[in-house]
Amino acid sequence: MSAQPKTKCFTIMPFTVRDYDLPKYSSDKNHWNEVYRGLILPAVSRAGLQCERDDDDPTSRLITENIWQKIEQCDVILCDLSAHNPNVYLELGWTLRADKRFVLIKDDITQFNFDLNQIYTYEYSHLLQPSSIERSIGELADVIKATINDESRRYSMVSKLSIQLQVVKAASEGNLEVSLLKELLSEVRTSRMPQANYSGQSSSWLTKQSFSIRTKTELAKFLIGTTWRKKNNVEHVIFGEETTCYNNHAGHPTWRKNLYNLGERLDEFTLVWGVDGLPSLCQFNEQFNEFVELQNPAEGIWSIIATEPHTPSWGI
Repeated sequence: MSAQPKTKCFTIMPFTVRDYDLPKYSSDKNHWNEVYRGLILPAVSRAGLQCERDDDDPTSRLITENIWQKIEQCDVILCDLSAHNPNVYLELGWTLRADKRFVLIKDDITQFNFDLNQIYTYEYSHLLQPSSIERSIGELADVIKATINDESRRYSMVSKLSIQLQVVKAASEGNLEVSLLKELLSEVRTSRMPQANYSGQSSSWLTKQSFSIRTKTELAKFLIGTTWRKKNNVEHVIFGEETTCYNNHAGHPTWRKNLYNLGERLDEFTLVWGVDGLPSLCQFNEQFNEFVELQNPAEGIWSIIATEPHTPSWGI
């Protein structure tokens, strides 16, 4: 009996580091090949899939048509959004049109694209240290396997769009049941957004509250169990006892363990991210309902959403 063919995973990613991106990647023009060979190939293999990307095929001539064909023929797409490569976004668009299972990844120095920031995206360290890459291989393999086994088709943009198109069509035809369809759509959208409660109030109510913190002891007690959401709406942090906290990326099943240390000033503390061990100096506002990562003040803004551990209910 012949062996069953392996599930195919086609990789969409940058091939060449653009000149203006070189400083970000230590002037390594071979960076994307290292990402492919060092992280993506091992992770896809560990997930039990056959991996390929377009430059693996020496017979390829009509590049665009060849890529479209491979997207249509594969079982799952792995797409690296790092460095916001236009060709990658074009190929991802074709993937969504083809209604293919897909896994999004990006490195930790690439900001989220606004249109995709509600879709789970696995993040890896651009430094590619052996320890972090080994951990990322296992985590990414788990994400790929979960996507392959997704029988409810949560990945499908086509099915999500069809719900909205039904509402539009019903409204244009004067369908008496359109209000019910609109209500259903509203419930679906609500169920996909992170939810939090505080004494029966919404998280937006909570972020407007002012907390009176006068000493480091009071701050340490206050932080334990609090949950904070980042400005991009896809990252959360829960502070634990002593100096431990946990962060989560858009519903990923794994919560990463990190460390934090209170500073000499009452309003300052340091987060040490477990993914790369890098410290990030943070500062609370006067109300102690927000803090900002001082190295990234534009995007690194966190708001409190719960005063006890709260697991966000994410949708994909």
